[in-house]
Amino acid sequence: MKVRAIIVAAGKGKRFGSSDKVFTEIQGKPLFIWAIEPFESSEKIDHIWIVTRKEMFDRVENEIKRFNITKVEKIIEGGKERQDSVYNALKLLPEDTEIVLIHDAARPLLKRELLDRVVNTLDLSVDGVIPGVSLTDTIKWLKSKKIVGGTLNREVLIAVQTPQAFWYKKLFKAYEQAYREGFFGTDDASLIERYGGKVALAEGDLDNLKITKKEDLEKMKSLINKKTDLFDALRIGIGYDSHRFKKGRKLIIGGIEIPYEKGLSGHSDADVLTHAIIDSLLGSAGVGDIGRHFPDTDPSYKDISSLLLLEKTLNLLRLNNIEPLWIDCTIFAEKPKMASYIPKMEKIFAKLGLKVNIKAKTNEGMGFIGRQEGIAAQAICLSRALSAP
Repeated sequence: MKVRAIIVAAGKGKRFGSSDKVFTEIQGKPLFIWAIEPFESSEKIDHIWIVTRKEMFDRVENEIKRFNITKVEKIIEGGKERQDSVYNALKLLPEDTEIVLIHDAARPLLKRELLDRVVNTLDLSVDGVIPGVSLTDTIKWLKSKKIVGGTLNREVLIAVQTPQAFWYKKLFKAYEQAYREGFFGTDDASLIERYGGKVALAEGDLDNLKITKKEDLEKMKSLINKKTDLFDALRIGIGYDSHRFKKGRKLIIGGIEIPYEKGLSGHSDADVLTHAIIDSLLGSAGVGDIGRHFPDTDPSYKDISSLLLLEKTLNLLRLNNIEPLWIDCTIFAEKPKMASYIPKMEKIFAKLGLKVNIKAKTNEGMGFIGRQEGIAAQAICLSRALSAP
């Protein structure tokens, strides 16, 4: 089952006062990247499509590379209205698409929990799912600009958000019918509703703010700061790696060469400890693993020093406003003995700004480590998410 997400970033930002609204940076990150990241990290999403203005294609591509967004399958041109932009994407989606999610790039504080809740609510009994929140204010309707016509029952009213999820074929059919009739809805679900479809409600999130005016940026910063108290800001990442021995290779552990008759086999220098540390850092930032960012199919990483990969990883964490606080790791090796090399390893990591505690253990003759077939390492990283400026 292929699930694709359409991120709508083609608006003109009239009420915001700038057509570059979704490129406005908070904590050094554009709003549309904030909006994309939950889809990037969700296992429920296979591919991401971005709809934007044609003159912004290069800018979008540059930002995607800068923030290591890997799921973007296509960037396409938007239309005059939001509905036109979504329709442009729907017409081009591959036939294997079964579920499509539509999300506004102007909603940058989407939580993974809400995204997963929307997808999980979609089943064969309904045609679509929308997230919504109850209204707390009294709602009235107007006869004219200044004359109240009456009070509405807020118990049956909700404020609707995105992302909205649909069975792709059903949504596309509703869009085609809407264009034949010249109908424009206020959201995607309204088209499903118009043609007799059934839309289910998932519990929304009051923090799923929509950036409409520039004042909303301050609300966003306030929400970020609210989330990033000491406890909420802490992140933990776990890393593990292992490599088998191979003759004719240097043995590189923790950034230093250790004299030994064999080295470790790998695409890079096979520094098993540094690889485990990299994975723990990436895990604490919630941005995938070493294989995603530095795949062994990429020739540019052939025999590369893992310390260079570590520097790239630390730069990625800085871009995501994640600060590593402490790393504890263990090397598992029967031979050679590691204890005398550990202080030098720790100094190398300290030069990169990392506080690392390293231990070394044998495997008491058990398993592939005990048989001296290879070396393994594990690392646990404690990081914190930095608050908005």
